[in-house]
Amino acid sequence: MVERTVNFSFVSLLFILGLLAASGCSDSNKPPKEVLTQEEMASILSDIHIAEARITKLQLRSSDSSLMVFDTLKKQIWKKHKVDTLAYRNSYDYYMTNPKQMSQIYEKVNKKIEAREKNNNIKP
Repeated sequence: MVERTVNFSFVSLLFILGLLAASGCSDSNKPPKEVLTQEEMASILSDIHIAEARITKLQLRSSDSSLMVFDTLKKQIWKKHKVDTLAYRNSYDYYMTNPKQMSQIYEKVNKKIEAREKNNNIKP
């Protein structure tokens, strides 16, 4: 019997792609007022991705240690952007159902990360 292991990020990517495909292209609606703006989401996501890269670079021996450090970094990100987990999650969920808007956000994320790398300012 062959046992298969699946990379978690690959499964996550498949899930996200499935959500995008299922949602269609219904992005003509403006976000509800409680949803963070695209610019706010781009700033937060930039910090999150940089934090993830920092955790990876640390090469901690256990995933529990990595999660603990990442949770601490996320709390710093929420505080920096003056948002809570619920506001971020609701906004993320909204944008995940609007692929065109999420694509626009990630274009901004890429530009922000590139600018920070250019200025050697990659701390979250």
